[in-house]
Amino acid sequence: MWVLLWGAVSPTIVVGGVLASVLVITVFPFPRAPWTWVIRPWPTLVLALRFLWDLVRASVEVSWFSLRPAGAPPSALLRVQLRTRSELIMTITSELVCLVPGSLLVELEPEEGAIYLHVMDAHTPERLAAFHQSVLEQEKRVVKAFAPREERDAVCGQEVRT
Repeated sequence: MWVLLWGAVSPTIVVGGVLASVLVITVFPFPRAPWTWVIRPWPTLVLALRFLWDLVRASVEVSWFSLRPAGAPPSALLRVQLRTRSELIMTITSELVCLVPGSLLVELEPEEGAIYLHVMDAHTPERLAAFHQSVLEQEKRVVKAFAPREERDAVCGQEVRT
């Protein structure tokens, strides 16, 4: 950004930009994030692969809804009570759920640990229950991939021991 502001590239400008950025970061440090998280490689890979599968499956399903002669199915607003209270985990879960076509995040309430989602395919109570369960499973995958051990054990129960 510094080089773009000066409009030229020279060793003096590049070194000056590095020194200016170090000075700014030293004088005005970022506040520490109030959450902790870890990255577990295998659960993260499982999370990514399942997200990609959900993305492809839902894209085909939404495409069919737009092309079929019966028209769009009825939609609904669904409240999902998440098991975690970590704002970071709730945000990641919400983003992964709403990035898949067919659902949209309406509201995230971190104090209550709940998310409100607009669901495109709500023609039966079973479909709503299946979507609700899929959100909880996504939350569990996110917790297994990124949450600290204490939170992971609290949300996932005794099934995980690593």
